[in-house]
Amino acid sequence: MTSSSFLASAPTTALQTPSSKHRLVLGWTPTQEVIPAVPGEFYAYPADFTKTHPLYPLLKCKSNKARAISDAAGLGSEANLVFHPDTAQWARVSTAKIELAHGLFRAIASQPFGDTWIKAINMSPDEFYGICQRRDAASLKEICQEACAQHEVHADLQRGTVVAMMTDGGKYGLFLVTELTPELVAIDACHVLLP
Repeated sequence: MTSSSFLASAPTTALQTPSSKHRLVLGWTPTQEVIPAVPGEFYAYPADFTKTHPLYPLLKCKSNKARAISDAAGLGSEANLVFHPDTAQWARVSTAKIELAHGLFRAIASQPFGDTWIKAINMSPDEFYGICQRRDAASLKEICQEACAQHEVHADLQRGTVVAMMTDGGKYGLFLVTELTPELVAIDACHVLLP
């Protein structure tokens, strides 16, 4: 399947949802250290974002991805996305830079967040997990470049939604929404930093 077949708008009806057998599993407990991604390393991991830990930095795999807003001061350009849990049916994700413009990070208003772009794409969970399993950095980059060409900064989420993401610093990634509640957005994700 070519990357352009993923770029159609994500369906507004219920998407094919992941089965519990597919969830990515870590073999360790993530650290609170800020460990930047290493160029060329492919990361695949689960993460759970809550109203108290909605901030998503695209860090090295062993570094915790769900952070408190107050952690943004120590993340700098590593702060990429912010999740907004809402109901068991939908949620929203926005870029940290647009959230800064809207006042979310008032206490750290001078924080230099980099640009991140996102787009919900029409990709099945099986296709998503295939890219993760193959560690297919070339396909990942191509999909993300095409999907994020319009530089969108918000995406609506349902269970089963796949979102492409790209940063101005060369990170390319996908995440799949595996669970939604009024307090939680659980995802499986993969990303890579490429030159």
